[in-house]
Amino acid sequence: MMQDKYLAVHKYLKEIMSVPSLEKLEEIISRYSEELGDLDEAEKALWEDSITLGKELVYLKTGTDDEMGRGLLATLSETELEELKESDRIIDDNLFGYHYQPIVSVSTGEIFSYEALMRPRSDLLESPLQILKYAKLRNRLNDIERATFLNVLKIIDHKSKFFHGKRVFINSIPKTRLSEEDQANVDELLMRHNRSVVVELTERAELDEKEFAEFKERYRVMNVQTAIDDYGTGYSNVQNLLRYMPNYVKIDRSLLSGMQDDPKKRHFVREIIEFCHSNGILALAEGVETSEELRSVILLGADLIQGYYTARPAAEPIEDIPFEIRQEIKNYIHERQEGEASQIYSADSGEHIELERLVKNETACLLIGGDGDYYISGNPGLEAEIVIEIADNVNAEVTIENVRLLNKKKLPCINIGKGSKVLLNVKGDNKLNMGGICVPEGAGFIMKGDGNLGITLDADEYFGIGNGINAGHGNLVFEQSGALKIESNGKIGVCIGSGFGGGINIAGGQYILEMNGDRALGIGCLYRDCVLTIDNSDITAELNTIKGVALGSIGANGDITISNTSVKLYISGKEAVALGTMSGERCDVYVHDASVIMNIHNDRCSGAAALDGMTNIRFERGALRIYAKGENILPFGGFTGDTDLSFRDSDITVKVMTAVKLDELLPRDRIEVVHGRARIVLNGYEYDLTE
Repeated sequence: MMQDKYLAVHKYLKEIMSVPSLEKLEEIISRYSEELGDLDEAEKALWEDSITLGKELVYLKTGTDDEMGRGLLATLSETELEELKESDRIIDDNLFGYHYQPIVSVSTGEIFSYEALMRPRSDLLESPLQILKYAKLRNRLNDIERATFLNVLKIIDHKSKFFHGKRVFINSIPKTRLSEEDQANVDELLMRHNRSVVVELTERAELDEKEFAEFKERYRVMNVQTAIDDYGTGYSNVQNLLRYMPNYVKIDRSLLSGMQDDPKKRHFVREIIEFCHSNGILALAEGVETSEELRSVILLGADLIQGYYTARPAAEPIEDIPFEIRQEIKNYIHERQEGEASQIYSADSGEHIELERLVKNETACLLIGGDGDYYISGNPGLEAEIVIEIADNVNAEVTIENVRLLNKKKLPCINIGKGSKVLLNVKGDNKLNMGGICVPEGAGFIMKGDGNLGITLDADEYFGIGNGINAGHGNLVFEQSGALKIESNGKIGVCIGSGFGGGINIAGGQYILEMNGDRALGIGCLYRDCVLTIDNSDITAELNTIKGVALGSIGANGDITISNTSVKLYISGKEAVALGTMSGERCDVYVHDASVIMNIHNDRCSGAAALDGMTNIRFERGALRIYAKGENILPFGGFTGDTDLSFRDSDITVKVMTAVKLDELLPRDRIEVVHGRARIVLNGYEYDLTE
């Protein structure tokens, strides 16, 4: 549109602000239409939107919503009437699809949640804005609200894995009212999935006090998180934000566009973010479309990112954003925290990478971006603050020799990308301080070599090799001949494994695990069923926690096989299991050709069991020694009494000091002893179980 035409539209918009009637408006529209003359498609669209705006303003001043809708309907063109008819058909037949745009966590670079975005199933009306326009004219926004909530919540209800365990933001239209039956159906689904949903209220329309009180109380009672959309437009002000006190504030795209070149915008966005942080609200930068905008919002402190630059909406939620974008986010986070952009060194296959040289060049990240072999060397006196990043879908053999890495942020020292397969060859003495090795779901990790690796962890939530407590890990295989020592301190974590589990196969090496804190797991899965195979190894685990498991699972079933291995477990604290599960329903332990020693001092504990479930233990061709002391201590089996024991060709010695009546929880008819010796010394009295 030529400059003079823009000026004409601007004059029209100013003039209609004081128009008293629709008749007067029609005169103004006719006059400006003649002045504008011929228009191309884009210009025509702008002018039609301006006409519609004028009509809405008149009806807002002169009539009710219904009157406004009827009045505007009378002014629609033939094309618009066809679109109106199509809009009614879409609403009547519930022809709504949805695309899902990822919302990304700045702290991790991972997908935090998704926003469900309406997509009409229509060739004539493809934009949700068109549907909303005609629904408003028909006074059918309530129908849109009903469809949106019920459709998306039913998808969550029926396809729980569709969203990969992430929350879904559902848009809610202010001032809509559902029928009692519809509201009851929506509330039932919201309460069922209150940890999976965020209700997003557009900030463009203000609720009165009664509406606001109902809105806030409804979601408070259901424990559903809320978000304010489009902050920075409409009725945005601190007072309204304090009234709502949402969990999330989405900063409008208009404030982010070109902000890297606009100090006033940056100042305003910074104030919004600082206000959010001061009040326990997460700040979400919405509509990030360029690298410059991404850098700007991260440097200003945004917690979450949404926009085409990180990921476009898709019919099926994507699991990950591109590796390059994740790396870019990490680089900007480093710049925000350290005051300068991180130096990244991209290694070449076959290259010998000396950490001393990288440290001199102030490198913060060593990037392995392609298939091949990589050799990284350090020296015992050099601790490098460098993170090793391995890109997605890479097949690499990485040799480390005398490498010492430190991550002061208490994040992994080595990150393996999604879909990558990495063989880590360990030589000499190596140390990872304050962070371990992240192996996400879908990745593969094999550890080999005759060198030693030590990992120290000290964080509220931690993991040594595997993944976080709210994630699963890739396939872990240990075939090294050297020692792996992991020392952990924190509220909750796992030395080898993750929260949601994955494959773990230990086929060699020496393991020394020292765990201190509230809840800890040595090797296994915190919350999901654990299948653990250990062969040809030497394992020593010391557990000093309030609750913990040395080998197995804390919250789900345990299936553990140990062969040709020496196991020494030292357990102390309040409630624990050496082998098995604390809260799972079932535990199966099969040990053969192995030696197991347990020393237990605990309030409520068992050597091998589902502590409150069914236990099945088979021990063949081995030696078992259990020394246990505590008020509620069991050598094996849980407190339900549902335990089966089988000892074949083995030497079993158990010494227990406890107030528990073992004969009630371990009935003799469920204990099998064949071709070996099994004796229990209970509170100083010896019982020979040998048949």
